[in-house]
Amino acid sequence: MQELLQLPLQIQATLVAGYWGYIVLKRDYRNTEKLTDVWMLVLLLGLPTALTIQLWDSNWAYLAVLSGPIIAFIWVKFAEAGWTDFLHRSKVSHTISSGDVWKTLSSYKGVEATLIKVIHKDGRQYICNHTSDFYGDVFAPFIMDDDGIAFYVTHTKSIGGTNWIEVTDVKSDPEYGNMITYFPRADVHLLELRYIRDAKKEISKRLIYLSCGLAVAVAVYLMLYFDLL
Repeated sequence: MQELLQLPLQIQATLVAGYWGYIVLKRDYRNTEKLTDVWMLVLLLGLPTALTIQLWDSNWAYLAVLSGPIIAFIWVKFAEAGWTDFLHRSKVSHTISSGDVWKTLSSYKGVEATLIKVIHKDGRQYICNHTSDFYGDVFAPFIMDDDGIAFYVTHTKSIGGTNWIEVTDVKSDPEYGNMITYFPRADVHLLELRYIRDAKKEISKRLIYLSCGLAVAVAVYLMLYFDLL
């Protein structure tokens, strides 16, 4: 750490911007990243900062450290899924996942789960029939990560049972809140999810694309108008 602090300020700013962007870009997969990939991403995301500081002789240029996380956010929010789908449709890639099905299900954007069902290793079954009933809760409708999955169990089925039994205390008074149940990934024998596209997110995404396009067009026009290009 001491060696890094002794580096020139320009290099420190580049590394800070790149690493900040890397955290945003790979927030779900940092435990499995290779060191070489980490450094390449840090340098790539820090490149705009390095160029800005090099070309703009002002202390304000160091504000470019914000470019790393901003670029990463824009990529994750609006471009990553489309790029992956494009590569898949172009037959450049044969997968639409991140290389791990569990991670893909837990981090895929633009969709919402309508039903969640877990079959435990001991044979018991747990289901949330209507996730929409829990929208607005702190952890609604469910949490899913490398460790496992947590959701609001509305019905259960015993080992060898044929009928679903309603969990009456999953929803409670506001004073106590609703009950969420956690299942470690190692205990999950089978996971079933029903998804639908999130129409609101799709509309918001298109509006943001349009706004970004208009902003770029206006910026280019102003630069041409003031003879900056």
